[in-house]
Amino acid sequence: MLLRSFGTNYFPSRESIELKAPHDQQRVIGTMPVCSTDDLAEVIKQAKVIQKEWSQRSVEERISAIEPFGSLIEAHLDELVEVLKTEQGMLDSVVRREVQESIAQIKHTLDVSRKELASIHRADESFGAEITKIPYGVIAAIVPWNAPISLATAKVIPALMAGNAVIIKPSPRAPQGVTKFLDLLRNCLPPGLISVLHGLDELGEAMIKHKEIRKISFTGSTAVGKRVAMAAAAELKSVHLELGGNDAAIILADSDITATAPQLVDSAFRRSGQFCYATKRVYVHASIKKKMIEALIAYADKLQMGSPSDSLATLGPVIDRDAQQRLTKLIETVKATGATIRPCGTILESADLANGCYVQPTLVWDIDHTHILVKEEQFGPVLPILEYESLPELIEELNDQDYGLSGSVWGSDLADLKDTASQLQTGRVFINAARAMGQFSGELPAGGHKHSGLGWEKSVFGLREYYQYQTINGPIS
Repeated sequence: MLLRSFGTNYFPSRESIELKAPHDQQRVIGTMPVCSTDDLAEVIKQAKVIQKEWSQRSVEERISAIEPFGSLIEAHLDELVEVLKTEQGMLDSVVRREVQESIAQIKHTLDVSRKELASIHRADESFGAEITKIPYGVIAAIVPWNAPISLATAKVIPALMAGNAVIIKPSPRAPQGVTKFLDLLRNCLPPGLISVLHGLDELGEAMIKHKEIRKISFTGSTAVGKRVAMAAAAELKSVHLELGGNDAAIILADSDITATAPQLVDSAFRRSGQFCYATKRVYVHASIKKKMIEALIAYADKLQMGSPSDSLATLGPVIDRDAQQRLTKLIETVKATGATIRPCGTILESADLANGCYVQPTLVWDIDHTHILVKEEQFGPVLPILEYESLPELIEELNDQDYGLSGSVWGSDLADLKDTASQLQTGRVFINAARAMGQFSGELPAGGHKHSGLGWEKSVFGLREYYQYQTINGPIS
């Protein structure tokens, strides 16, 4: 029997699942307890009590409680990185950057909370009004496996600052690192204010449907996000959804190919393509398609696939056998159409192809625009390259599709690029880049349009997802 701690309480678990390393499926790296709906009920009961006390604290008192979390992360950085890269199969540098960026993200949220959470006062000669920002109460955060630290930070810290209690469900594909991360935060807070519950789909569904949980923040696939929204609608509870993307890079005819190609390769194959803002498809003007393909091959061939512990590796395995098999089957369907398939990079000795979940980075071209690899998010290291001739027609084609998370435009004329970017129906558009730039990037909202999500994360806009308004007005005297 395993014991799991939640604040001052302990719940016995009679069921658990084995966790296996992506780079070696023969290696068991731990077990994850499976929580029951009874556990959920107990945690909610505790959370409701402590949330009332927490909501009465001033914003400064909440900041004082959470502020030491950043120093704890720094003190345990190497330990967190080791756990994360082992369970995710991602490189040390990638995971380390994610954890380090969370520290800046926490600080920014605390800083903007002082002004954002203040009440608003209005008065005339007879009447006065106070608009307050009040918490929802108990919030559920469902966190994916591919960037759990960043996404847990984006949900939990603003929720706490707004006065809520939070119950977090990590993904069973990679639950250990984010649990250790949140255990550090729990050390800063009253017992029961945040709880981590591990479980499978049944637990997630119970969290979504539970009447006492008034808001759901979910990051994951569009298909599951729709089910979350439907289930939450029964109780008219608020939902925040960050869902799938199928980010398109548009390469204009005047693009600097030498500068563009390496950034596209990095965006498509970093984390083995397993992150929402990855470049999922490249649209190249017909006049430079051949040169762009040559450049993409040249840079993709510099990739080195190996174990996360291999210092020479530039990408690791995908998360598990299911992902590996799905991507392998996808590549086979592309081959059957007669498209050109180009595996890229070097396979290092540390890549255990027999036991690890490796998928070689692959470029694809001469593929139909309606193929599933183009129309749906592949979430892996397989990048289709397509040509276009009419930019207006391409923009119309992209905007007619359901996804709208982010995208990028590449070229030499900044005015043209800004005009193109403004026409795309996505939450973010990058110009001559494939990720946020500048020291202010943490101040920018992240979210999607259409089927890519509802609501925003990070920055002051993310904080606004976790409070409601209450207006109290009456005579001045």
